[in-house]
Amino acid sequence: MNDTPSSEAPDGVLRPFEAREVPPLPPIEPSKVIPDPPPSEASAVTEAGPAPTTETVEASEQPAVPPPPPALDDIWAPETTAVDPAAPTIEQPAIDPSVAPEPEPVGEAPAPDEAAVVEESGDSDGGEPPVATPDAPPDALAPMIEAPANETITMNRTAFLTGLGVLVLAVVALAFLWRSADSDGDSLTVAREVPTSAPVGDGPGDPTPPTAPGVDTAATDAEIADLNSALALTQAEVAGLQSEVDELRSRPAPALPGERLRRIVVSADAKFVSAQPESIAVVGAFGGVTLINPATNQVVANSNVANAATRVLRTPTSVWLTNYADNQILQIDPGTNTVATVIPFPGPDGIDKDGGTLIVASFDGGFVARVDPGSGEVVQRVDVGGSPTAILSSPDHGLWATVFDTGELVQIDRDSFEITQRVLVGAGPVGIGLDATHLWVANNDEGTIAKVDPSTGEVVMTVVVGAEPTELVSVEGSVWVTVTGDGNLVQVDAASGEIITRTPLGGASAGGGPTGIAVGSGAIWVAMQGEQSVVRIDL
Repeated sequence: MNDTPSSEAPDGVLRPFEAREVPPLPPIEPSKVIPDPPPSEASAVTEAGPAPTTETVEASEQPAVPPPPPALDDIWAPETTAVDPAAPTIEQPAIDPSVAPEPEPVGEAPAPDEAAVVEESGDSDGGEPPVATPDAPPDALAPMIEAPANETITMNRTAFLTGLGVLVLAVVALAFLWRSADSDGDSLTVAREVPTSAPVGDGPGDPTPPTAPGVDTAATDAEIADLNSALALTQAEVAGLQSEVDELRSRPAPALPGERLRRIVVSADAKFVSAQPESIAVVGAFGGVTLINPATNQVVANSNVANAATRVLRTPTSVWLTNYADNQILQIDPGTNTVATVIPFPGPDGIDKDGGTLIVASFDGGFVARVDPGSGEVVQRVDVGGSPTAILSSPDHGLWATVFDTGELVQIDRDSFEITQRVLVGAGPVGIGLDATHLWVANNDEGTIAKVDPSTGEVVMTVVVGAEPTELVSVEGSVWVTVTGDGNLVQVDAASGEIITRTPLGGASAGGGPTGIAVGSGAIWVAMQGEQSVVRIDL
């Protein structure tokens, strides 16, 4: 072992912070021990590790007592610093005399080879840092043993366990306080707003909504009861109004006031009627023809020119009628009240004018024809596949004919005179009319009228009007229908299909009733079959 002091300390050797200068120590070799100092100056300590040459202290003479932790002033200096020799030394804490001998008086520092031996920990994984023995003088703290490179300085085990226990107790106390605050009845409650549209507590098992602190539940229940009572009253009023509406709808439609009706008696039977500003032409089932002046409601002409007349058409210069029994189309001069032209035509029924020609339906022949009134020739014709009845010619919507036995409304092209559309409207169509945008068809066999879109051929509405509707006209948003089997004149709202008025005109009990209808001179004209009269309804 080299006992000669060296001028420089080796790397890795720590030195205590001393009040005065300490001579440098020689390097310590791991395989050797420091020589023992004289017994009178320092206590013998053992070097860590298996060193058989090291002298240990007898247990009977001086029991090993772990020293107290060093004071804050005994912090190890991280680097070698020259210490003033004149500075006072640092005193060690007092040791109990019962367990350790009295410390030596502080005197001059011994030679480097007489310094106290510091015990090095033998733990391979760190351990506690090296400390001076209790009986060593303060000056003997200078020599230090070189620590292994992987050795770490640890804190006192007792202090660490004590702090850990305090920390665990603090965490447990905080958790207990938090749970106590969560279950406290006086803790803050956040009320969640429940939408008014969502029912609460209606069914079994539905939770009762929480009540916020300070809310008067009795007052809230009273308000809810008042609202429920008001709601019940409102529902009762609505039910009462609905009952009244149902009762009004169940009642028959009102009749037209009597002051709007005028009955005009004619000498012959009346079945169909046609209107022009100059006169109203009426034809009877047995061929009687009557002309009425609309300005005075007076009959101005009577004649009997046919055996079984069906339809009548009043033009500005003529009166045209179809004589079904005699297979004829007749032209009557209204000025002379005589027959001007007779045109042979098989089973004629409906008739209308299209420009300078006539469009006539042959009920028996199953076709529709265009007839030249001057020559009486059929210039165009088209088979419709059934028995055509009514004819309508419109500058905007073309030519249309009803087919009685097929229940169809057919459209005929003016130029080619071919069928371009077929619309199924109902059973037994016999009458046809037109408003601003739609066609209306009277279905005699099923007691309905049908509203048809002429551009698409779609039936947009069907209205039940009564037994045996025959003809109809459209006036100012209303459709007026003669219901022959019931003896009524029915007014229907063209937009909604609701019946506005239902006016009894009579004649049904005697096998007659209202049949033909026309509009002109500010009035509606209705032919009363079986009563020899025409009814005028002022608009």
